[in-house]
Amino acid sequence: MLDPRDSSPSFSRAGRLAIAASVFVSTLSVLALAFMANYLAAHHAPRFYWGASRDYQLSPLTRTALQTLTNQVRVTVFFDRDHPVYPSVRALLREYRAVSPNLLIDYIDYTLHPTAAQEFRRRSPVTLRNEDPDLVLFEFGGRSKAVPARDLREYDTRAILRGQEAPPIAFNGEQLFTSAINAVCEGRPRKVFFLQGHGEHDLRGDAPQTGYRKLVDQLAEDNIEVAPLSLNGMDDIPKDCELLVVAGAQERLTGGERQVIDRYLRGGGRLFVLFAHRALSGMENLLAEWGITVGDSLVLDTENTDNGVLIVSQFGNHPVTRPLANSRLYLFLPRAVDAQPVANILGAPAQIKPLLLSGTNGIAVTAFAPDGYRLSAEDRRGAIPLAVAVERGSVPGVAASLGTTRIVAVGESTFLANSFIELAGNRHFAATAVNWLLDRSQFLGGIQPSPIHTYQITMTPFQERMLRWFLLVILPGGVLSLGVLIWWRRH
Repeated sequence: MLDPRDSSPSFSRAGRLAIAASVFVSTLSVLALAFMANYLAAHHAPRFYWGASRDYQLSPLTRTALQTLTNQVRVTVFFDRDHPVYPSVRALLREYRAVSPNLLIDYIDYTLHPTAAQEFRRRSPVTLRNEDPDLVLFEFGGRSKAVPARDLREYDTRAILRGQEAPPIAFNGEQLFTSAINAVCEGRPRKVFFLQGHGEHDLRGDAPQTGYRKLVDQLAEDNIEVAPLSLNGMDDIPKDCELLVVAGAQERLTGGERQVIDRYLRGGGRLFVLFAHRALSGMENLLAEWGITVGDSLVLDTENTDNGVLIVSQFGNHPVTRPLANSRLYLFLPRAVDAQPVANILGAPAQIKPLLLSGTNGIAVTAFAPDGYRLSAEDRRGAIPLAVAVERGSVPGVAASLGTTRIVAVGESTFLANSFIELAGNRHFAATAVNWLLDRSQFLGGIQPSPIHTYQITMTPFQERMLRWFLLVILPGGVLSLGVLIWWRRH
């Protein structure tokens, strides 16, 4: 006789509901635990970096700047999410936010949210370009600093000079974001004067090779106020001058003007001087007393020249050039600038170090003719210094104080003009040189660009077909077959 229990369902309706409720509650519990674990890990646990995530690991300089940030800085990411640099921007800012809750970050995708984008354009203190509006804007206390998307990546400028499409080679996000935070939080603007009246570069000019408008705009974004200066009839440099720039003087300064500059340096002044090709301005004689020799020369380096442009990748060990360790500069007709081995200048201890050098096969040509230059056996050969930094009156490792003289001398000036400042690391060199001269150590520290890794998979047509079949047929078909098998076994 059959037992009636053999034909009853395995589970009663009440039992099935109880099991469903148990599964539902268990799932919610697991999700809640996962959420709490992720929250605690994100806000309290130490961060670990694996593989590509190391590219966004913050430097000690950035972490210190963020940990000491007491004011709330507003950050607006105005980006098309399909922009190739957007994922890197978002990943890096996530690391910034994990260190400091005082960063208030808003994301605006102007393609998806036109109303929010229009409101941002209306209130934005910077002018957004219609063809390339993507940027990250930092704001605090009425001051702002914009980091355009075009500045966030370095490109292979050798390809640019050849007219080829240049692939990205580095991501400069951390350098520019930390600099922007420091700039808006710094306070009063610093005052920099550019000497005028001797054929120097035009501060507000747009000419490709003689205008310095882009450099001046960059300094303004870094909370630096720029003003022209004429020494005609003046006995002293203005007292509010924190840095004097002599950029590409074509005519000779008078003896009285050189005396004014020398007196300024003896009192602890700061000087950034850039020399023009074959133009004797008289600054050569003034700097000789400060341990710098500037020759009437032309430095050639055929192994590191592309389309007439000298590519510099050899840097001295100095705060100005340490952040440029993996970068390159592009110089045009540079002169040799040597550091003299002296321990004291005008009775005070001094440090004189080279900043930029040519390759080991460089030549300093000193013989010129109307149709160009002429090589001779007497020409100096080897790694030729192209820029020098001088610091007089300070203790090594201690921040510069009032009375400490600092000088940066470069045997070229066109590389910071409008058409060339964007190439390779030229803009970054200008920034680090000015920041060191102004003793803004928080803007230095050697934040390195993150390399951009490019991966490529090469497959034969047969391998492509097999991969397509595996992804579109075999893999989903296997899952479907497994589901059908389980259903069949249960019934």
